[in-house]
Amino acid sequence: QASTTIWQPSFSDYNPQWAFGYGLGYSEVVYSNITVSSTDLRVGQPITVSISITNQGPYAQKEPVLLFTNQEYRFDMAPEHLRLRDFDKIDLAVGETRHVSFTLRAEQLAFWDSENKKRIEPSPLNISINPYTQQNTTAQVMLDVNPDNIIASP
Repeated sequence: QASTTIWQPSFSDYNPQWAFGYGLGYSEVVYSNITVSSTDLRVGQPITVSISITNQGPYAQKEPVLLFTNQEYRFDMAPEHLRLRDFDKIDLAVGETRHVSFTLRAEQLAFWDSENKKRIEPSPLNISINPYTQQNTTAQVMLDVNPDNIIASP
């Protein structure tokens, strides 16, 4: 066994020039009007997350639309900071506004706990569209589930 302990800090000086999902577009794209179909997310009752995207620049643009979630807390273990749940890539003509919708299910938020059981825990859930860009748009819903809810593996 090695006598050296390899340690890596939880923070990093890594600062990429281009954020994840950032394209080399030359237009100004504006995100607005994020809506959720319900403020409660329950097992078996998916919600729809919608957003309006407008190309206000002088050129046509292909735009990646990324849906991330962040569960504020879990009782058994720390949740991921941000996790990509869904994405789309759209074509926007000059001056065009498109509406993009995603379906989010509580089952997508299941994780493996310390007892090796797949479960979902209740907590506030932050939904972010393109969080690594200046166009970050957010909404919050409540993940409303039974904390003892164990999901059967497929």
